[in-house]
Amino acid sequence: MILHCPRRLKIAEISKENILKYAQTIDEGLTSLEPLKIEASGRKYFRASSKQSSYVISFDDAEVNGQIVFINRANELADCNVRVPKIYQYDIDSNLTILEDLGDHSLIVEKNFYQQEKLVRSSLELLNQMHQAKHVDLHSTFWMGLESHSNKFSKVFCKEFLGLDMFENYKDLYVDMRPQIMDQQWTNCHFDFERRNIHLLDNGELGLIDFQDMCFGPIGIDLAGILIDHYIPCKIDVIKKYCISFSELSVYDLSPEDIFSATLWGGLQRNLRIMGTLTALYLQLNRSFRMNDLPQIVLNTAIISKELNQLSLANFLNDNVSQALEDKLTNL
Repeated sequence: MILHCPRRLKIAEISKENILKYAQTIDEGLTSLEPLKIEASGRKYFRASSKQSSYVISFDDAEVNGQIVFINRANELADCNVRVPKIYQYDIDSNLTILEDLGDHSLIVEKNFYQQEKLVRSSLELLNQMHQAKHVDLHSTFWMGLESHSNKFSKVFCKEFLGLDMFENYKDLYVDMRPQIMDQQWTNCHFDFERRNIHLLDNGELGLIDFQDMCFGPIGIDLAGILIDHYIPCKIDVIKKYCISFSELSVYDLSPEDIFSATLWGGLQRNLRIMGTLTALYLQLNRSFRMNDLPQIVLNTAIISKELNQLSLANFLNDNVSQALEDKLTNL
């Protein structure tokens, strides 16, 4: 249940003092406020705490997928027994929301994650539960948008950032990709279902965050988010193994082979998009917080490209992009 704050704050400028004052409207004992790590979005998160309790405060003035969308999605997911942060209070005028603090134990801190079969399977069960949520006004992504995202790889990452021209006939890649993406099972798509957005709680449950960009999209994008990691080398046999696991628990009647194919093609689209997005954030906003993730993303994209018989892309990544990226990061 959402508790709508009766105090209509008028915050002309976001400040730590005003945020802490707002947090104190539900807990007068809160004495400190610290910013949490900035991610790819423009949203700001803070932790308000005392010796006895803590809360997360979000500031979100985005016109698209902003505060109200986040609140609606949280309620819809909770109604389907997906563990998300509880919403204690929000204020539309100030764009502030007070959330349950799920802690700092995201799955990104789990070493040897893919060797922890129970934990990986729990993540896949969380994804399957998310697929069953009933959302209102959930927008659908389309190929035009997915292709535009992928084109950030050629236009921003390769050309603008690395100064590289694409390989000959590279647009054939999108000709191949389109039916493989569009003909997948479509479902609720978090669009960033990766380890950093899944938290292991003290009671062993997994909690999901950063779901305000959820849309109706291809199933493989979120499967790739959890099975094709950006921080360690991907292994095809491991991906196949967990695609079998997902086929056994999924609400959809999909074969392991269908899920494996969807995961690889979803991973290819996702990785091309993310390489472009991260470099755009650096070039436009000087956000370099994930630039060091790029070499592993490039290597993993080459691995899945080879598995998908996209050999021109795999060779381009291995022979041209990897060295150019190493040189560029050295000089940042």
